[in-house]
Amino acid sequence: MNEAEQYSDDEINLLDYWHVLAKRKFLFFAVIFVAMIVSVIVSLMLPKIYASTTSLLPPQENPSGMSAIASQLPGGLGGLAGGMLGGKSPTNLWMGILKSRTVLDDIVKQFNLKEVYQAKSEAEARTLLRGALRITKSKEDILSITVEGQDPELTAKLANAFVETLDRINQSILTTSGGRMRAFVEKRLEEAKKALMASEDAVKAFQEENGAVKLDVQSSAIFQAIGTVKGELMAKEVALKTLLSYATPQNPEVKILKTEVKELRSALSSLEKGNDDPDGPASKGIFIPTDRLPNLGLQYARLLRDAKIHETLYSLLTEQYEMARIQEAKDSSTVQVLDIATVPEKRVRPKRRVIVMLSTFTAGFFAIFLIFFLEYIENAKKKYKAPH
Repeated sequence: MNEAEQYSDDEINLLDYWHVLAKRKFLFFAVIFVAMIVSVIVSLMLPKIYASTTSLLPPQENPSGMSAIASQLPGGLGGLAGGMLGGKSPTNLWMGILKSRTVLDDIVKQFNLKEVYQAKSEAEARTLLRGALRITKSKEDILSITVEGQDPELTAKLANAFVETLDRINQSILTTSGGRMRAFVEKRLEEAKKALMASEDAVKAFQEENGAVKLDVQSSAIFQAIGTVKGELMAKEVALKTLLSYATPQNPEVKILKTEVKELRSALSSLEKGNDDPDGPASKGIFIPTDRLPNLGLQYARLLRDAKIHETLYSLLTEQYEMARIQEAKDSSTVQVLDIATVPEKRVRPKRRVIVMLSTFTAGFFAIFLIFFLEYIENAKKKYKAPH
């Protein structure tokens, strides 16, 4: 078969197909017409769905917040308190809060959505609300909260209500955390104050009983240093004890604090007893080990040392207590709204034009398939009836 004959056969086959379509053109247009009318009616019967969106700026890592206060606590308490308070509030955390049962139930009760959605229970209303809620995050971490529904005014109110509920929960968490931080520092401050007063009274009583005792410059310096080191050691031990209450010994922060406590204890031991190595730095330094001081002077110096320890700890805790009180008193919004939700003017669904077009194209393909199927049935019957 040459190319001309092959081209002629192809042209004949295409003409055959066209004749088949032309033969049942009324069926073709009837199917399309019916599909078009039905799709128009269905699209008009579908309820109108509106969407209202509010957007939030990403959570700010504000250094003036509770995490900043925690970071300045003595003895490594910064990382501990910051972890307990959750200093950072990432956008993903906000998304989780907004989808939580607590927030959804609050919205359901606030707007009586059980009746609005004609739900059998609040749990069903919560499920319907979750289905109408859409939360997205842009690459800039801007959070968008979209609520869909048949009532445009209600969708706007619901979207804004999610923001208000999120803000209220954040404020509650922040206030609770701030109160815990203030109470923690306040308790330690009260204990440090009592200990400081007791040590000062002990020094005064010792002076009145034995007369004023004056130490030389070296002895005074060593007990000043001992007091400072031991005050830091107590703060580190408090931080380590609190951290171990919820963290494992393998936690990196636990290991760091243990190392710091060990180093401070070693330094304190060197100051109090000296270095066993005669060639070590302690034996050649300016400090005289406390066990080498005269007995009376040693008693007096130890009282001074204890007073210095409690004074150092009291000074640190007083500063942090004032900062905790200031932060607790702050009452600023934790959620910054970029775009407030407004009443939508246009529906988002149903998209009637898209429905009609898709239905028409689908009906056209179905009509073509139906025509060729009927043609095949007709030809099969003719062959069956034809004499052999």
